[in-house]
Amino acid sequence: MNYFTALLVAAGLPTSAAVSVSPVVYTAPAAVSSTITTTVTPTTGTFAVATVFQAYQTMAAQSLVATTSLSNIQTSLPTPSGNSVLSSQPAQQMVQLINQARVEDGLAPYTVNPVLMQLAQERALALSNGPFTSDLVQYGWPIQMEQSAGLQAQGMGAENIAEAGSVTQAFALLMASPPHKANMLNPYETQIGVGVVPWGSGVAISELFIGPNS
Repeated sequence: MNYFTALLVAAGLPTSAAVSVSPVVYTAPAAVSSTITTTVTPTTGTFAVATVFQAYQTMAAQSLVATTSLSNIQTSLPTPSGNSVLSSQPAQQMVQLINQARVEDGLAPYTVNPVLMQLAQERALALSNGPFTSDLVQYGWPIQMEQSAGLQAQGMGAENIAEAGSVTQAFALLMASPPHKANMLNPYETQIGVGVVPWGSGVAISELFIGPNS
């Protein structure tokens, strides 16, 4: 008498019925081909840096679509309050474009911070000489540079960087990239600094964002 027959006898059940035990078959999932995007984020402070190479590739891939939307961007905007501290017309143009996008999204425009403007200009100059990174040899990450300059604010360290043919093209590319757009339209950030310097036949740009002063 085998094990299963003994169980049937013990339970008072007939032993003539055949007992069929279906094996459990494990089907391995189909192989998934995916590309893992790694975002490099500094570990100090509460901030985000949208400047990884993968995000820049996204910007480039969407440049054609983004550039076609430039006809909807009004570049002849009134000068926002505080723009007297802007260091250059291209930087002023970028701030105006960003603030227009914020107003259209129901957000308050950024206030121009003169210290951030100077830091962004220095970072843009370093960026124009390469490499394309927010972890600059001379200055480190944005939050390190901001803290060294004596800034104390909420949400420090966010930066967008771009190298493009013009300010308007850079703006369109950044708006087409979700992490960069999130920095420009962050409702918790209130202050901005923009640096623009020549880069080849175009421009190199650094955009720094911080929240209210603490």
